[in-house]
Amino acid sequence: MFHWRPSSASETPPTGPPQNTVFNSPDFHQARETILRPDCRSTRVQFSSVARATFARRSLRLLLIALVISAILPGCAVFRRKGATAEGVATSRELSRQGVAAMEMGQWQQAEDLLRKSLEASTDDASTHRSLAEALWHRGACPEAMTQIELAVEHDPHDANTHVRAGEMALALGARNAAFTHAERAIRSDPKLASAWALRGRCFQRVNQPERALADMNHAVELAPQNADYLLDVATIYRQRGQAARCLTTIHHLLDTYSPGEEPQSALMLQGLVFLDMNRPQQAAEALALAAQRGQPNVEILYHLARAYTATGEAELAATTAQQALALDATHQPTRELLSQIAARSQPDEAQRR
Repeated sequence: MFHWRPSSASETPPTGPPQNTVFNSPDFHQARETILRPDCRSTRVQFSSVARATFARRSLRLLLIALVISAILPGCAVFRRKGATAEGVATSRELSRQGVAAMEMGQWQQAEDLLRKSLEASTDDASTHRSLAEALWHRGACPEAMTQIELAVEHDPHDANTHVRAGEMALALGARNAAFTHAERAIRSDPKLASAWALRGRCFQRVNQPERALADMNHAVELAPQNADYLLDVATIYRQRGQAARCLTTIHHLLDTYSPGEEPQSALMLQGLVFLDMNRPQQAAEALALAAQRGQPNVEILYHLARAYTATGEAELAATTAQQALALDATHQPTRELLSQIAARSQPDEAQRR
């Protein structure tokens, strides 16, 4: 506010408002009229914007303070939980390591117990769930093993190898759709994983789609050319499709992957069957005789070996082999029929000798 101060004693205060000041200017009065005019909104908007900005700054400041407090106060509990989890993970890993070591030594029950304790310490380890699944599968607890392998997939959904193992277990249990889903996910995760293509090929084979099965199995062989299982699957599909020559070529490739005397029974048996398909009974008898010597003989090998001996004219040897097959399974009807045929053929020969 303007105050008048006398500069000397002789001066007297003015009786009215000061003259020639800014308060008496026309511009001042016009501005005053503009501000106080009821329909003037510009100044109100300006004052309202300033108030909102101030309120926003204060609200933001309070929000930041609240966030800092919420982060600091539970922070100690977070670190405490991390410390406990780290300790549990360390214990779990050690128990899991011991469990895997027990599996490698053939101590399956001990391995199962250790792996269960490992999961009690930390339930999030995918490899432990997978190892426990293997232990349970070995014991024959297949449904529980399937549950564990699915948990392994859940904890590590991008691991292609785990998907493949889950798919193999599912396929063995007859769950073809689940096996196919795992195969597809494994291929997406790792397109160069041979076992993933082999799994999908076996799924196609189960649903009688040999062309697609063969395509996937051949791709698996391209990625893993020395894998005997894949070669055996390819050879089997060729035989099912009536392609005996290609089947035999694949079997030769398969047998070349083994040292002499170490060829698997399954490959030798398939070779003998293909020779029978090609009307080469002498070679069939040689292959099937070797197959019978690899591991425990089974009724199927002995039956087909008796067929081969019959085709080569060795009736006595064929009858002996058929009787050995029936000793393993007296209800095997093809062998019983074959033995009857051998006996019927031998009777005219005996009559002529008399």
